Amino acid sequence: MSWPGAEMLEQDQDQGPENRSDDLEALEKSLPDDRPEPPQPEPPKPAETNPTIPPGVKPMQAIVPPTRLLLLDLSQRELQERAKLANCRDQLEVIDNTKQTSGGLTDEQAKKLKQINDQLDKDDPVDPFLLGVLPVLGDGLTAMHGLLPSQFVEQASLTLPEQRLAFVCGLLQLDNLTLATDPNFVSKVVEADGWYKQNQLLFNVAYSTFEKKFSVTLQSQVDKMMVDADIIGCINPDGKISVRLPPPKDAAPNSTDTVYVMSGRNVAAVVRKLAADGVSANDPWISSRLESAYNVLTGVVDGAPPSAQEIVLPDLEEAVDIDIVAENLNAVQAIYFSWQLEEMRLFQVVETIVDLFRKGLLPLGRSGVGDYLYNYYKKAAERITEGERRDFYMRIFGAPGGNPGNEPNRDFNELWLRFVSAVSSYARQLTVERLLRSAVPMGVSQEQVRKAGRDLGANLSRNGYGIAYFAATELTQTITEFRDTLQNAELRASFGAKDWVQVVDQVNVNYLGGARNTYRYRTQSRAGAVIIRWIANNVQRLSSINGAVLSVEQIVNAQLRAAMASNNPMVDPSDWDLVNACEQWLAVGGVQEQNVEQYAQPIESPTMTSRPIEIPQVARDVLGNMGISINGSGAPVGASLPSL
Repeated sequence: MSWPGAEMLEQDQDQGPENRSDDLEALEKSLPDDRPEPPQPEPPKPAETNPTIPPGVKPMQAIVPPTRLLLLDLSQRELQERAKLANCRDQLEVIDNTKQTSGGLTDEQAKKLKQINDQLDKDDPVDPFLLGVLPVLGDGLTAMHGLLPSQFVEQASLTLPEQRLAFVCGLLQLDNLTLATDPNFVSKVVEADGWYKQNQLLFNVAYSTFEKKFSVTLQSQVDKMMVDADIIGCINPDGKISVRLPPPKDAAPNSTDTVYVMSGRNVAAVVRKLAADGVSANDPWISSRLESAYNVLTGVVDGAPPSAQEIVLPDLEEAVDIDIVAENLNAVQAIYFSWQLEEMRLFQVVETIVDLFRKGLLPLGRSGVGDYLYNYYKKAAERITEGERRDFYMRIFGAPGGNPGNEPNRDFNELWLRFVSAVSSYARQLTVERLLRSAVPMGVSQEQVRKAGRDLGANLSRNGYGIAYFAATELTQTITEFRDTLQNAELRASFGAKDWVQVVDQVNVNYLGGARNTYRYRTQSRAGAVIIRWIANNVQRLSSINGAVLSVEQIVNAQLRAAMASNNPMVDPSDWDLVNACEQWLAVGGVQEQNVEQYAQPIESPTMTSRPIEIPQVARDVLGNMGISINGSGAPVGASLPSL
């Protein structure tokens, strides 16, 4: 040490405590006088007073509203079912309001309208799937818009019976076993319940991991159409929905409340994956395994799980009672849309534009369209190739151009024409019958339409497994990007075009060997997408042996058609949208009237096995030498039909 008195301090450390005080005083005197003063503590500030609180009264703690757990998969299903009931109610009300032309409601329809109004005015669940599961589990549970009873009163975890309900419903949704009217539904619920109990420890760990992982505002879930807006105030003031609208400021739950969200379907998918991998609840890395599996199966967007975009396809041998899987048809819809645009050469047009851009033959400056074309060129190896797309079209629709080693869907062409023709003929005859008030029976009945739709839906569902959904997701995004890019003003100016369709025409004529009938393919792409989506949305109508397939009043009543018009028929088509799409498809395809009448007549359903039969090549050669050709379903191939 170099400062004065350092030696005295060292000596003081070696002395006893009785002599240290004197040495410290000597040390203080030996230090220089100009050393800095030690910092002094600031005097305490006087406590601030709140003039609104009387002296001696402690301020109250802020009341934090309870944070509830919202089951998104159940709330979304409830929202969709309520929307269907509201749609049916609107149809009946239009008929009632047009008594002079429609004849008014029948007694049965009036009773149904009252029943629907009563259902929509209460918070009790209306989802047939949930109502079918509740009595099987036998725990006396219920739900309101995705909220289970433990969440009605205070902040608390789900009880064990509630967790059981949530995850059994999730397992059933994974396997697409949601049709409560199915005769085997109860046995499927019991089977799912048994699997839950077998893996309950793993479910418990998964629940504790994801229970409070995703926190959002309730209004954000209402805006994303994950839950019905009527959830606001369903706990307080409760009662009829019509009475509490608009909800009071102190409604519980409130739109500003923070809620935890969880999907029983997603958690069930995670547990099923870990169980298949042999992971137990006692695994030392269970938390990281759960997180990893969740991210792989569902992804995380903005701190909340997505709206069940992941599709876990069921094993056909475990669910042989299901003929039409709606999710498969949704994937087929996008691939059909892509197929028609492929015939228009949309993909080839963009490839040609990218090639011209690469060669410097397009007068494009530094812009967003240039960024897209550059990224498209750079990521060529990551996209689905034309050959792979042709394989999809051949396998699903029997379109030519795919790999000859793959089995084409040879039944699609005829089944498609039969359904489209049956719908068109039924609508035309129905209109004429109502116009003439004729008692002559119609040539095409609803049952013929039902049969043709069921055959087509089963065929498309059977060929929509595997990679179809994932390819459809990419193709949908790609087509949207193509449309926006070709619509760019700078790119259109390069070809002297007014819209993106003219850009396609210009490239086809100048670089791809000739023009294509773009109007036909655009019309058929949209009309075909509406037809396939209608089948996907009305699987229960086609599978049932009771009830009408098409709404007669909606077809013949212009006012009802206007009331039921959908903003996007490719997502939620009405019966009239289906009829209109069939007429458009037949018109632009040039199908003659006599052919429509011929195809509208019923035939025996084609043989469709639950799985494509894999016949060894040796057997195929033997059958081929005998003059028998075998398609993917094991049925002999008949005469070829005209191409679509």
